[in-house]
Amino acid sequence: MKDILNTSFESLARDLQGDLFFDSMMRKIYATDASSYREIPQAVAYPKSVEDIKVLIKFARENHTSLIPRAAGTSLAGQVVGAGIVVDVSKYMTEILEVDENEKWVRTQPGVIRDVLNMHLKPYGLLFGPETSTASRAMIGGMIGNNSCGSNSLVFGSTRSLVGDQGNS
Repeated sequence: MKDILNTSFESLARDLQGDLFFDSMMRKIYATDASSYREIPQAVAYPKSVEDIKVLIKFARENHTSLIPRAAGTSLAGQVVGAGIVVDVSKYMTEILEVDENEKWVRTQPGVIRDVLNMHLKPYGLLFGPETSTASRAMIGGMIGNNSCGSNSLVFGSTRSLVGDQGNS
């Protein structure tokens, strides 16, 4: 079974623009996050594009496994720990794509760090409000997945309350 899985992962690695690791060292590194939970994943992927994400989804569906989206891994509840394929967006998917100063919105990739985003938005007079204690490391994709808030959530709202209806903010 392990040889069949390795052959499948070798094929997947060739189909990706990004990186795929299924060696024991990388799998052990990604077995934890900031929580106390631990589970060894089957593989770790660093997608470079939306196309890579689509390839990973197709692979997971065909091979009856799960994808575990991961940004910085700063959550304390084990959300990014699991036995499937960890999809780490923190290496390549880190661009701020568009800012509309007039309509006051921004579109980013999921691996953008919250504090980096706010440094970029400052000249526009804009701020992404949710202020987690890990804002210097927390990434937008993880903040959306966890619905991050912070101590001033009554003023700024939670992350999901700030994400546009189009789902591409």
